[in-house]
Amino acid sequence: MPRAAWRRTGADLPWGDPLPSHRSLMEGYLWRFTDPVRHRVLEVACGVSHQHGRAWGTVVVAASPLSLVRSTTLDDAWAGTDRFAIEAAPALSFVRDRTGASGVRDRLRVSLDDAELEVALFPGTRRRTLLPGAGVFSLLPGLNHYWHPYLFEARAEGAARLGDEHWDLAGCQVYAEKSWGRGFPPAWWWGQAQDFDRPDVRVAFAGGLLGRGRATVPVNGLVLCLGGRRLDLFPPAAIVRGGVRADHWRLTATGPRHRVRVSGQGADSPLLRLPIPALTPHHLGYSEQHLAGTVRLEVTRDGKPLYAGTSRLASLERGRAPRSP
Repeated sequence: MPRAAWRRTGADLPWGDPLPSHRSLMEGYLWRFTDPVRHRVLEVACGVSHQHGRAWGTVVVAASPLSLVRSTTLDDAWAGTDRFAIEAAPALSFVRDRTGASGVRDRLRVSLDDAELEVALFPGTRRRTLLPGAGVFSLLPGLNHYWHPYLFEARAEGAARLGDEHWDLAGCQVYAEKSWGRGFPPAWWWGQAQDFDRPDVRVAFAGGLLGRGRATVPVNGLVLCLGGRRLDLFPPAAIVRGGVRADHWRLTATGPRHRVRVSGQGADSPLLRLPIPALTPHHLGYSEQHLAGTVRLEVTRDGKPLYAGTSRLASLERGRAPRSP
């Protein structure tokens, strides 16, 4: 099977690059900016959906502590299949440029009502991996959802205008991910946290119903960055259990040497309804998310404490797949 046809199943090949479009029914992109000094968070999300040969897009901007949410849907959205680039004019554009032999620069621009952003991101050292995305699941065709947290560290240069406020994004901690597949899982939960007492600590975690038909099962995964090292904990290499109940997110991931415990709660952070695309063009559902919740992180290695800390600028989300009319 040609590579392009294989990627349209949702799967990647070993040593593959999940960032260019798979031409799945849904391709989703998220950028998150955490400002620990000013205690604020900015999220930008873009979905490029393909249905019956037609592409359309969804763009969302959310910010805390403003409780600001802006969104729109657009015709003729586009995501590159041979390069990492997205266009949802006139609301959003993104492109990854080469800056040298091994360096890259990501340029993100957003113009959505009274929310505007223009930023350049210079990612840190990138590593090539045998298994892209969420481990072995990225190699399996036909799953309903794939998740790839790809950026945990980048230098940001740029600014955002959010209502009457102007935010300088220089110095923000940056996170970015891509997801794709046949739509959102029937139910899912997700979290991402920076702003710990050490700048080299970042974590992203997610869970949901993964598979197809009767083969759908709950699957959880976690990616931890600690001390300059990235640790991916996904089944079958790790035992990962978790879920969300009564505004509390909990996860335990046990690998060959490491054990990671995450507990999160919304605390005093407002619960926002963020639009998510249904499969029918221009129809939306909603997830529920705290942009500045609290996450407690505990890490052991070989049974000995390695790190423990708390972030109070964590995004915590739960949702269900939207129904198309």
